[in-house]
Amino acid sequence: MIKPFSVRYGHVNVREYFQLNDLNSDTRIALWNCLYLFFWTNNHQTGVATKCAQSVWIYYLNQPADNIPRYDGGYKGDKTLLSAIRGYIYGEEWYLVYDSIEFIIDRTNSYIDLSKHLNSVFRKYGVGYTLINGCITPISNEDEIESVQNAVDNDTDSSRSHFERALQLMTDREQPDYRNSIKESISAIESLCRKITGNDKGTLGACLKTLEEKGYIHSAMKGAFSQLYGYTSDQCGIRHALTEEDVNPTLAEAKFMFVTCSAFSNYLLAKISD
Repeated sequence: MIKPFSVRYGHVNVREYFQLNDLNSDTRIALWNCLYLFFWTNNHQTGVATKCAQSVWIYYLNQPADNIPRYDGGYKGDKTLLSAIRGYIYGEEWYLVYDSIEFIIDRTNSYIDLSKHLNSVFRKYGVGYTLINGCITPISNEDEIESVQNAVDNDTDSSRSHFERALQLMTDREQPDYRNSIKESISAIESLCRKITGNDKGTLGACLKTLEEKGYIHSAMKGAFSQLYGYTSDQCGIRHALTEEDVNPTLAEAKFMFVTCSAFSNYLLAKISD
């Protein structure tokens, strides 16, 4: 999305426009409006929204199951399920708001459509995150988003599960595990290369050599990914036991590996389909 006029021409501080560790009031209102208009209202008659709201009340807000308020409506100021959820989105810390959104999406039957609408809000208000496969992910570049989404949607079953796990480990806000996220990303490529070459027990290096011989990848590309594979073996004990000298990888490294591996996966699938 193109930045607004006010940001492009310096009338609004760019740091204020892009939200990474905060949510301003306008964004919170927009997120609530999105949920209310596209989910709570549209799915109320089917019962899906009501059951979801009740789950938020009981399992997320940890409120008494025998004291569930009415879904919505009544006099202004009456406590309802939706007013409780709205109050949470308006008033809680930004990361807890994201937790609640993920909880809601996980309990909907159409989270992909809802994610699409929420991502539009993220783009409009400069939120530096994107909903991918139900996880709020620190990726906002459109090309990166498309690459990651395609990999999660279109890969083989085994490599897709590795990418999904890498995404979950990277986006866990309580205990992010960047080391194992990197491991899962490279494992997704290894799994895909084994599938393409038919070598179920081959190392990534051996499979890349086969792909080069078949003309799927250039020798320079094979060399680049072989070195990247070597990085996961040597750096930070990512694929081996930790030592006292090892340094924990960061979000930047986990994100780089996730995006790079997803792009390479998409490239391989496109080449073998030609």
